[in-house]
Amino acid sequence: MKLIFFLIIEAMLLGLCGGHACAEEMTETADTLEKIEDFLNLDEIDKEFPELLSGSGDFSFSDTFRKLVKGEMPVDIQRIPSFLSDMFLSELKQQKQMALQILIIVLASAVFSNFIKVFDSSQIADISFYMMYLLISGLLIKSFMTMNQIVVYTCNSVNLFMKILLPAYLVTVVLCSGSVSALGFYEITVLGISMTQTMIVRIILPIINFYLMLLILNQMSEEDYFSKFAELLETVTDWILKTVTGLIVGLQAVQCLIAPSVDSLKNTAAQRLAKAIPGIGNILDSAAETVAASALVIKNAAGIAGILALVFICLLPVIKLAVCILIFRLLCAVIQPVSEKRMVEGIESISRGTVLLLKILVMSVSVFIISIAMITAAVKGG
Repeated sequence: MKLIFFLIIEAMLLGLCGGHACAEEMTETADTLEKIEDFLNLDEIDKEFPELLSGSGDFSFSDTFRKLVKGEMPVDIQRIPSFLSDMFLSELKQQKQMALQILIIVLASAVFSNFIKVFDSSQIADISFYMMYLLISGLLIKSFMTMNQIVVYTCNSVNLFMKILLPAYLVTVVLCSGSVSALGFYEITVLGISMTQTMIVRIILPIINFYLMLLILNQMSEEDYFSKFAELLETVTDWILKTVTGLIVGLQAVQCLIAPSVDSLKNTAAQRLAKAIPGIGNILDSAAETVAASALVIKNAAGIAGILALVFICLLPVIKLAVCILIFRLLCAVIQPVSEKRMVEGIESISRGTVLLLKILVMSVSVFIISIAMITAAVKGG
């Protein structure tokens, strides 16, 4: 409130001194933008942000925000393909050793199994299969648990960033539209953070871990015992993810339809009342328009910068999971002609579990990206 009062008084003084000229209006708007930027204290976000990136590259929230305010492109579009390809190839090299280990074990198992068949000893063949399968399963589970930790860390980073971004972003929403829109966005965002944390850590990830164990255990026997149960868990996981996403985005959509209209009605009534004041009514109206226009620019810049920040937080983890899925499925395609069906299905089960982890990560970040985009588009000011 002190910031708004100061800006209005300053605009009134400029208006009394002949501030209706084009050059002076541009100077006034620039000063207003600078004061709102200083009030937001965006440098505090940069202090916490490097810890959230987890190797996704250099990203400065304040620099991106200031470039957007000036109308500049915050990222070099021509560098994006090379940046993504370098990141993809780097992850591919890191996962190459694990893939080679699994491939060597599977090929050795296939050769050993064919050699044992000459002696017509089924017990020795079964024992050798179990030994090789357990060895591969150990490697795959270790890799899967690493990816599990990546998903948990990234989701926590997304939630933490939203908590850091909320105060600064809500100030711009209040200045641009009003308290109703800001309060509604805050409540739904906090609800989204709480729901995603609870659902992912306490419900979805344990279901996925149990789902993976069922798929691995199902290949220990030649009979199919647990595939239907595993399909049920996969369906439940998909339903939970879609329900959480639909609920949060739906509530945000309703909020964006109602709250800006309520704020617009209040602001219109306040502007008409200010215009009715003899002598300074037009000056107050001009000052309010300057603050609203400046806040609108700041709000849009903060919203787009927040979306870009969320993308950078999740970029490397998404590529890691995508590379692992690609490697597992490539392994299945390579070993299928020479290996036993149960061995191929065991490796494919890790791929299916990783796909679910990728869905969790995409859901976690897409909820907040859509929310920021909706509130940025819905709140127009006035």
